[in-house]
Amino acid sequence: MFRIKSLDIFFIIFIFIVLSLGTWQVFRLDLKNNLISNLENNLKKNFVSFNIDIDQEYTKVLLKKKDSKSKIFLYHLNKGEIGFKVIVPYEVNSSLIVLVDKGWVRKDKINLIKNTLLNDDVIVGYTKKITKKNLFTPNNNIKEDFLYSIDVDSLKKSLNKNIYPLLIIQTSKINKDIIPNEYEVRIPNNHLQYAITWYGLAIVTIIFFLYYRKKA
Repeated sequence: MFRIKSLDIFFIIFIFIVLSLGTWQVFRLDLKNNLISNLENNLKKNFVSFNIDIDQEYTKVLLKKKDSKSKIFLYHLNKGEIGFKVIVPYEVNSSLIVLVDKGWVRKDKINLIKNTLLNDDVIVGYTKKITKKNLFTPNNNIKEDFLYSIDVDSLKKSLNKNIYPLLIIQTSKINKDIIPNEYEVRIPNNHLQYAITWYGLAIVTIIFFLYYRKKA
C-alpha cells in the first residue's frame, strides 16, 4: 500500500513539473515573438549615423569611416557550401575599432579577396551582437589566416585598440565576388517545439498513470 501511494505522488509531481515546463516554454515563446517583432520593426526604420552610444541590435546605421586595410576571414557555410565571412576593422577613433561583416565569399575566391582593396568609405547595414565561441566551435589557430570565431580579446591585443561591442552587418554590395548580407533577424525560436514536447510527455505520462491505477 505504501509503495503505491509513493508512486502516485511521484507521478503527480512529475506531471506537474512537466506541465510547468511546457507552460514556461509557451510564456518564453510569447516573449521571443515580441522581441523578434520589435527587432524586425527596427529594420524598417530609417538609417541613423553610426555612433558609439548605439547599443541595440538590429539598428540600421550609416558608417562613414576608412577601413584599417586589414581583413579577417571566418569559416562559414552558405547553403551547404564552404566559404568565409569577410570581416573588416574600421577605425572609429584613435582607440576604438568597429568590425564590419561585409558578406560571404566562396573558398575559391578567397585569394582574390585577400589581395583586393575594399575601398568603401560609406557602410550601410545594421548592428548585431558579436557571436561568442560555443563548445562545438574549434579554437582559432593564430598561425592560420582563417578563423572559426571572433576572439575580441585577441583582436584587442593584435590591433592595439578596443573593439566596439556590436558587429555591423553590411547590406550594401561592395564587390562582385562577395555575396552581401540581407536584412533578417536571426534569433533562434524553438520554444513552440519545446512546449509541444513537454506537453506531449505530460499526456503520455497521464495516460500511463491512469492505466497503472486501473491495473493496481
